[in-house]
Amino acid sequence: MEAVNLLSDLRKNGFSIKTENSRLLIAPANNLTNEIKQNIKKSKAEILCALHRETELIRLISLVAEYNNFDKESYDEAVEVALTDPVNSLTCFSSLAREAGLL
Repeated sequence: MEAVNLLSDLRKNGFSIKTENSRLLIAPANNLTNEIKQNIKKSKAEILCALHRETELIRLISLVAEYNNFDKESYDEAVEVALTDPVNSLTCFSSLAREAGLL
């Protein structure tokens, strides 16, 4: 399973996913099935990359939002939409931040 899809599925099912150094912290851990645990183990490196990409994307959205005076609703919407396609959104918000002289 692709890491982005796995992360999305976990979140839809009420799990929170964080990283601590190179460890994945998934809660509530006792609700993870063996199948999910195996998928996570197989995709750990990709999941860590996806989470790093999400963190960088949210940082860029915050920069652009602050520069353009987004209200909370607009910021939340930008994050929600961007996380549906993080790779392309990262490119988009990187460009917007560069054009604004924020990077």
